[in-house]
Amino acid sequence: MGFEDLFERFRKKMRELFEEFEKEFETAESMWSANGMLEPLITMEKYPDRYEILVDLPYADLSALSIKVKNHVLVIDCELKREIRFDRWSTYREVRFRRYHTSIKLPYDSDPSNLKVEKDSAKGIIRIIIPRITSY
Repeated sequence: MGFEDLFERFRKKMRELFEEFEKEFETAESMWSANGMLEPLITMEKYPDRYEILVDLPYADLSALSIKVKNHVLVIDCELKREIRFDRWSTYREVRFRRYHTSIKLPYDSDPSNLKVEKDSAKGIIRIIIPRITSY
């Protein structure tokens, strides 16, 4: 077997590996979607009397923030100040983001009917405070 044959086998195997990797990457749950929505970073802390959810929304227009609760699921939606485009993230397509969107299943002992939202527009962070139900 000559060098050219060996090199061609190597190229074929590498192509197969990259195709397999891309297939796995495409099926993995992503923080962004093809429809321009980006999932924000979220942390939830549990305290004796409340839950605090911090949501990182850089470049968001917090005046367009929407927070809704339905069936104990918190839905956060917020437009970006302007569309953000990344064309270097993929060799096949560019990625454009226009809004943040996520939904969070709330703990059973939370009382979302009395939630409070604090906005820090300078940092692009919101804090959602949800009381806990202490007696049943």
